[in-house]
Amino acid sequence: MPSGTQQIGDIMTITKEQIDKKLEELNSNKLVVQDRITKASETIKQANADLNAIAGAIQLCEQLLSESKEDEGDKPVEIVDE
Repeated sequence: MPSGTQQIGDIMTITKEQIDKKLEELNSNKLVVQDRITKASETIKQANADLNAIAGAIQLCEQLLSESKEDEGDKPVEIVDE
C-alpha cells in the first residue's frame, strides 16, 4: 500500500498531497510526450520533403532518358558537371 494511504475495511483513503504529487507527475509526463510528438512530426515533415525531392530527381532523370531516346538521331544530350 502506498505511503500515506489507509485501508479502512474495503475502503482505501488517499491524501491530498498524494493526489497533488501524482498530478504533478502526470503533467510532467504529458509535456514529455507532447515534446516527443512534436519532434516526430518535424521528422516526418522533413522525410516527406526529402521524399518529394528524390521523386523530382527521379522524374527529371526519367525525362532526360526519354528525351535522349527520342532524339537518338540528333546530337546526344550533353551532361555538364558543374
